[in-house]
Amino acid sequence: MSTAVVFTLSALGHVHPTLPIVAELVQRGHRAVYYCGEEVREKIEATGAEFRPIPWDFKSITRAQQPRLSAYALEQARCAEALLPQLLAEVEALAPACVLVDFMCFWGRIVARTLQLPMVNISSGFALGQGVLPPRPVLMALDLSRAPLAGGREVVALRRLTQRLSNRYRVDPMRTQFDLLSMDGDDVLVCTARAFQPRAEHFPDRFHFIGPSFAPRSGEGERTLPPLDGRPLVYISLGTVFNQKLDFFRHCVEAFADGKYQVILSVGQSTDPAVLGPLPPHVHAASYVAQLEVLARTAVFVSHAGMNSVSEAIFREVPVVAVPQAADQFTIAQRVAELGIGRNLLPFQRSAKQLRAAVDALVEDADTRTRLHALREAFERAGGPTRAAEMIEARMA
Repeated sequence: MSTAVVFTLSALGHVHPTLPIVAELVQRGHRAVYYCGEEVREKIEATGAEFRPIPWDFKSITRAQQPRLSAYALEQARCAEALLPQLLAEVEALAPACVLVDFMCFWGRIVARTLQLPMVNISSGFALGQGVLPPRPVLMALDLSRAPLAGGREVVALRRLTQRLSNRYRVDPMRTQFDLLSMDGDDVLVCTARAFQPRAEHFPDRFHFIGPSFAPRSGEGERTLPPLDGRPLVYISLGTVFNQKLDFFRHCVEAFADGKYQVILSVGQSTDPAVLGPLPPHVHAASYVAQLEVLARTAVFVSHAGMNSVSEAIFREVPVVAVPQAADQFTIAQRVAELGIGRNLLPFQRSAKQLRAAVDALVEDADTRTRLHALREAFERAGGPTRAAEMIEARMA
């Protein structure tokens, strides 16, 4: 039996893809020790892994709804400086054969490199680099545009702090906040299929496109959803983080007011559905639903275009109207449109009329569903948790 240590962030979009992989390792007889935020303890322990808490409040950064990556990276670096002495001592005592590190988890990267352990990155989104994202100066300008003075100060502080960490540990200092997005592991497990990854042919062999992994989520979400009434179901969700968008949800109610469609709105656990006011009988609002179950009944999914949500839509062969909110969602939404499995509505294209037109165009589009079926087959061929565990075991050997 070998030991694997896992570091990821407590955002559900980062945690969920790792759970089937960790469960597969445990089923193969390995010990998994998983470091993450206390709020996901139950999910992690359900895999058979040993949970160890990381006292970092992920939501303290994302509450802003449009956080700067510069602020996010600086908070991670500050947390890393505080945590590293304890983490290094604990992981050294565990003597793991491998460390699995989320591509955005700075302290996990430092632990693996400082202890000179094999490191496997897990990317819950697309593989980055090779021209997938715009050039670095463009990204910098976009990230700092909302608050250039505050953002500039954060970048300077980030450089100083990570230089200090570099003097003590085996880690390169960050020159910009985008250095947080690191895929420098000995192997990189990318949780999508090669067919969905932009510019997949340009990535080296250490990038393994294993497809998405869907963790069982029994008992999650509202269990009293309305029965299907014969009308096509439109499911609308902005995910679990950047979802406090009441105006958008009200546009959706307006878009589908005529009753042609049955509608389920998932407004996020920080929002009381009652704030939307009285809703038509064909519109149901909930804070959180069991998404895979709802998608099995859905005709069109209006989504923020998070990777997990889009992957689940492909798995259920449901067309997507993408309304990206932040981060990599814009890149994923663009890919949805490029591959013809949905529409990408930019921020200035989201009136009630435009939302309705996009759904109407997709609801009975047979060509879109044919393309979705082909992508689902590509997901199934990618190997999932079984292939991921095999790659990790090869690195452990």
